[in-house]
Amino acid sequence: MSGPASDFKDRYGSWAVIAGGSDGIGASFAHQVAAEGLNVVLLARRRDVLDQCAASVRRSHGVEVRTVSLDLTAAGLVAEVRSATSDLEVGLLIYNAGAPRGAPRFLDEPIEQALALLRLNCDGPLLLAHHFGQSMRQRRRGGMIFLTSMAGLAGSSYQATYCATKAFDHLLAESLWHDLHPFGIDVLSLVVGATDTPTAARLNLDFGALGRAGWQGATMAPDAVAAEGLSNLGKGPFWIAGEVNRQAAGLFLSPDRVPAVEAMSMGAALMRGLEHRPVTSRE
Repeated sequence: MSGPASDFKDRYGSWAVIAGGSDGIGASFAHQVAAEGLNVVLLARRRDVLDQCAASVRRSHGVEVRTVSLDLTAAGLVAEVRSATSDLEVGLLIYNAGAPRGAPRFLDEPIEQALALLRLNCDGPLLLAHHFGQSMRQRRRGGMIFLTSMAGLAGSSYQATYCATKAFDHLLAESLWHDLHPFGIDVLSLVVGATDTPTAARLNLDFGALGRAGWQGATMAPDAVAAEGLSNLGKGPFWIAGEVNRQAAGLFLSPDRVPAVEAMSMGAALMRGLEHRPVTSRE
């Protein structure tokens, strides 16, 4: 992950804020950051799961943990986060939120649902990066990790809004990597694929279908994703978690967009048990 815990703490300060930090990859980040000696602020909606994660991190690592139960799409997000963290030196921001909800065709998706995902995946990271980046710039040190997605590398049926918002996150992270570098702030777009999380289970995503379709070994454990993210923070603007995902990236980043979008659409359909129709067919 890094060198001695003191080096990591010296680089990123005393506190990390993890948005979407109640379970899955967020909980893995909380444990791994705490193991490096940082105290942790966990932001998420579900109070009971937040408290369980906080207790586990305290018990395992002996650090301070604050929990803030909030809606990351709320209009008062920054004010609420500022109130909860104004007395802390926050040197690391990890934005881990924004799973897709449902799998409708774009025109069948309630527009408010699409807008809520936009607020969660675009407004949320933008607002928190701007807020915490101010003090990081003053101290001339800090770090930000934005959890992006393979779905942000190519468009796809059944998840059009999700793909678009994750592409926003990816390009925001790459832009901030360059923009904030002169001030000693490291930024990383951590591109994540299929990951075995409680959220994926709640959404009934069938990752096994990807293996049956030829993408064996694509599904990752949350701990492995978090470890790769922390290991690559400070090494460049972009990292794809998982060897299988890195191998697939050549297709999704190809200038030939038809096979890229076809492959992403097929994967989205397979995970949801839906029919994939090639773009050459029409209803």
